[in-house]
Amino acid sequence: MNENVLVNPTPITFFPDYRATNPYQTLHYESLEPAFRAEPGTIEDALERQAAAPGKPHLFHLHWEHAAFIGSRAARIIDRFLDDISRFQAGGGKVIWTIHNLAPHDEQKSAANADLQSGLAQLADVLHLHSLPALAAARSEINLPDRQIRVIAHQNYEGAYPVYARTAARTDLGLASARLVILCPGRIAPYKQPSELAEAFLAVAGSDDRLVIAGETARNFILNLPKDERLVHRDGFATPEDVGKLHAAADFVILPYRASLTSGSAILAATLGRAVVGPDTAGLRDVVAPNQTGLIYQTGDLSEALKSAVQDDAETWAARGRAAAELVSARNRTIIAAQWKDVLLSLVRPAFKSIGAPI
Repeated sequence: MNENVLVNPTPITFFPDYRATNPYQTLHYESLEPAFRAEPGTIEDALERQAAAPGKPHLFHLHWEHAAFIGSRAARIIDRFLDDISRFQAGGGKVIWTIHNLAPHDEQKSAANADLQSGLAQLADVLHLHSLPALAAARSEINLPDRQIRVIAHQNYEGAYPVYARTAARTDLGLASARLVILCPGRIAPYKQPSELAEAFLAVAGSDDRLVIAGETARNFILNLPKDERLVHRDGFATPEDVGKLHAAADFVILPYRASLTSGSAILAATLGRAVVGPDTAGLRDVVAPNQTGLIYQTGDLSEALKSAVQDDAETWAARGRAAAELVSARNRTIIAAQWKDVLLSLVRPAFKSIGAPI
């Protein structure tokens, strides 16, 4: 690698900053050091940093793009955002857009987000997707220039969460007497169909089975669950310790998405040795090996999938969880970081050449 890169790491401004609730960005950018130095910021911040170091390469990495706009001002904000992207590129900057979702989980933002995605697809220097299923799904809805597309897998979460013993975790969570414990983790919102999940579970579960719905409830969403001791609702932010214990206590994780392009929750479950049940979406098709590391059902077949899932015993689910952990170990951060460094260095090399630095 170029010694100049190591002495003067290339700055990356990334947006939005979701590190407080998701270790994805922390793990990703740590793996790119020391050749690259990442810090959070808006596109305006990226422009200021670029102006402060003229002639130096700078990268802007956009993740969940819907964070760039809010409410009725969306159209004006999107136009300005895309203009700023163009200004950044005119100054020599390069833009990477990781396409995490095809639509925001907040349905009110969907129409505006489609306009933003269309503009970004034509402007970004790199269009990153986490899997071939995700690429196929994205290309069916967005005009993505082939030359800009890069497919690099989502890394696993090894080391990001504490690991607990199953028996101890169940005792701590008041689930010691349960037969099967099913976990639905993460943000509680309509896209995850929590009410439909609870109804389907109660129709097939035994008296000793438990469904744990755990996570922060989305703003303006009210979750009304039936009064039944088989339902356990843990509302609020889950700490890393909570996440570790909940997965340790569970026999499997269920993710009844309406749509999913990339599923960090499925990768996290596998990292912590838990199988996944979910619909046939791009995000789950990328992670779950049907019957080996979980169950995939056709959209609309949640009830039948749960009926089948609860008929299997804890030992069967434990074996699937072990298989999931083995499969997800291939998402090694060192391997994935090497692919990322190749892509990023290909973006900054022309900039180094233009200022006379050796390649």
